[in-house]
Amino acid sequence: MTEFHAKIEKGEVVFPSMKASIAWKGWKETHDGVSIVISEDKPSRSRSQNSFYWTYLEVIARDTGDNADDLHEFFKRKLLAPVFKTIRGEEVKLPRSTTDLDKLEFTEYLDKIAALTGIPIPDPAAAGFTSDYSLKTQTS
Repeated sequence: MTEFHAKIEKGEVVFPSMKASIAWKGWKETHDGVSIVISEDKPSRSRSQNSFYWTYLEVIARDTGDNADDLHEFFKRKLLAPVFKTIRGEEVKLPRSTTDLDKLEFTEYLDKIAALTGIPIPDPAAAGFTSDYSLKTQTS
């Protein structure tokens, strides 16, 4: 299966490089009549974001005296829309997992936690996270 990656910008398909664009055009010309699937790729939260999240939970835990694991469960239930699943024929409401959040949703989730607690999100660099981690701008 051949796979191409591109973005939609101002209504146009934009490839990450000229080489990728040329490869797509060449592939299209030799695959007339082939069915294709186009899907939206929402980048899931990164491991760095997850580690930073738990660092932030520890900051909140120190300030409030609550347990970080308990805070995690509380925030999921308070700030994320639940998911509904049918288990053994019964529809149940479950808390949404933070692993299901994409990078932007995860950033928004942290912002909601800060607003709820009044405890500011730590500076990632000051918390020891690499410069490639940016809480506010990592959406792609």
